[in-house]
Amino acid sequence: MIIDAHIHVGNWSHADFLGRGNDLEGTLAMLKSCGIAGAALTTSDRHENEELCAAMKRAVSTHFEGPLWFFPWIRSWTADGPGEKDLEWVRANRPDVAGLKIHPSLSRARITDEVFRPALELARELDLSILLHCGRWAEIAGYQHAIEAAALYPSVRFILAHAGGDTPPNASGAAQAVHDRGLQNVWFEFSGLREYWVIERNVALIGADRYLMGSDYPLAHPYMYIGAIKGMALTEAQRRQILGENALRVMGSPMQPERAPGADEVGS
Repeated sequence: MIIDAHIHVGNWSHADFLGRGNDLEGTLAMLKSCGIAGAALTTSDRHENEELCAAMKRAVSTHFEGPLWFFPWIRSWTADGPGEKDLEWVRANRPDVAGLKIHPSLSRARITDEVFRPALELARELDLSILLHCGRWAEIAGYQHAIEAAALYPSVRFILAHAGGDTPPNASGAAQAVHDRGLQNVWFEFSGLREYWVIERNVALIGADRYLMGSDYPLAHPYMYIGAIKGMALTEAQRRQILGENALRVMGSPMQPERAPGADEVGS
């Protein structure tokens, strides 16, 4: 089973992405065409959490048979601000939420800053994973801050996007930091990283069980990363882990379909 651990749905506002966008039905069709059984979905930078959740719920209740995990995009928290409303929504809709998507660069705040503490506390309380953007802006989104957050919250599962920062030094440094600090609650997906051989090296250091396949679709295509994994100097067992087995283990329970009225009644 192949699982894509990092997919966005919606139209982008950020200038770098030139209005790039996709809808849920087109995304699910793309997954099927690639032989991908399921995916972790989050929104674009328009933060349309409620709309995407509702669309996913309809899909899994009617026609999409694979597992889908919803990671609502959580903005930085301030009193009466958007982040607080995001967290209130998560609490009210916990059965449909697998984890939280946090993007320090677009929030312009480190994951270790006070503005994200309520999100981390909620993840610990509700047993939610964190899909955390890591990037080249080291001051704000460097993997070092992610590692510190993971050390502070050892019961929370952290999935570091882009292998810790989508360059060989960042990806290697992040894996080395996890190894050196003995962290057991950190995993990586490696969308954006072209240098597949870095993942081979990191697997030798911290194990194939720490890596998930993710594409960042529609900003990149899953075939790029499926092909990279197939081309890596790994065992077949290691490839299976990265392609899907680790995601099934790390991301928790996928979204469940709506029950038909009376479905639990005897004789119904």
